[in-house]
Amino acid sequence: MLSNVGVFHPGTQHSWQVARALQQNEALAWYATQIFYSPDRWPYRIERYLPEPLRSRLHAEFMRFHHPALKPEGVLTVGALEWVFRIAQRMGQRRLALALSRASNRNFGRKVADLIRETRPDIVWGFDTASLEVFEAAAQLGIPRILDKTIGDPRTYNRIISEVYEQFPAYFSSPDFKLDQSVIDRTDREYDLADIILAGSEHCRDAILDPCARPDLEDKISILPYCYDDVFFADAANSSRKKVELPVRFLFCGQAGPRKGIHLVLEAIERIPPSAASLTILGDIQIPDATFRRFADRVSVHSTVARSDVPRFMAEADCLLFPSYFEGAGLVLYEALAVGLGIIQSRSGDIVVKDDCGIRLDELTVECLYSAMCSIIDNTKKVDTWKLNSRTNVGKYQFIGYSKRIEALVRKKIFNTTEHII
Repeated sequence: MLSNVGVFHPGTQHSWQVARALQQNEALAWYATQIFYSPDRWPYRIERYLPEPLRSRLHAEFMRFHHPALKPEGVLTVGALEWVFRIAQRMGQRRLALALSRASNRNFGRKVADLIRETRPDIVWGFDTASLEVFEAAAQLGIPRILDKTIGDPRTYNRIISEVYEQFPAYFSSPDFKLDQSVIDRTDREYDLADIILAGSEHCRDAILDPCARPDLEDKISILPYCYDDVFFADAANSSRKKVELPVRFLFCGQAGPRKGIHLVLEAIERIPPSAASLTILGDIQIPDATFRRFADRVSVHSTVARSDVPRFMAEADCLLFPSYFEGAGLVLYEALAVGLGIIQSRSGDIVVKDDCGIRLDELTVECLYSAMCSIIDNTKKVDTWKLNSRTNVGKYQFIGYSKRIEALVRKKIFNTTEHII
């Protein structure tokens, strides 16, 4: 009976859901990460000694790294560089933040490698660019290795984003935007050491198998669709806006940079009068200040939002804008379905939109996105229907289904059996 899977991720992404699924099946050995809020642990105890409003601000930041359904005794925090990386990121020091992120991942990997030598789990489950050191140690110990690719291959990214830069250079902080060879080399080594590579969508799988990337990995890759967080989004649909009226409330969630198409969103909303539409951005603005200044009076920005607060912002919106160029899957798409939002999405990521709950963009241009947004403004009743149908279509992306998919995958791919083992 399998009951010993080690999951590790230096940040969060959907690793919380992987750990929860294994915990629910009594198969989680430990979940290792760098930041996980527990009020009785250091450095989190410090908040109780701080004056207001500093205490509240720090608590809000800490709560971005907490999940009430994960048992604290199963969570191990190792390394501290992630905090330094996030401070640099908050200060807008993007080059420094990138360097710190890579150093943080390497340091984290070495510490988790020591952990698996000590605990000897049956399987290790890691995530892209943070798994190399752990996989090297696991391979020496004969421990099977699962690589969860939360985004596609860096070579494919470089090709796609170079085309975006040619059209929209003002939205890039530097012409030095490509992922360098060291990232590619690390990615390749993780691919080679993995027994299984998981992709959250066909788009992510195809980005890995692209002729410019690693088409030789087809037999290693399986698609494992993600899920939304049923803890944080349990009651969101009940509180969402029932009837859409002007101005239509558009929402953008995530890192607001060129990869996710923020330039398309900003240029489209600029064409629409405030009486017809508003735009809220949840996430860090990752374009030059001088460029963003032109749009600042049309946008409401919330750069630091705890995961538990995202449903509230979504419940106040009518339609999610997701014109991304390059994704792993797009967790925010599942969350939007759970809340009951209309969705305008690209074909990069998981295709969750059906004709009855949104629009799939045929091309990623300002004109195409603008037309899609105007079609909602001109017929708000259409969005009322979308919002109802979104909740109907979310079933595939519930946590219970994700948990079962993880169990089935481990049974089939690692143990080559269909018998119940976790």
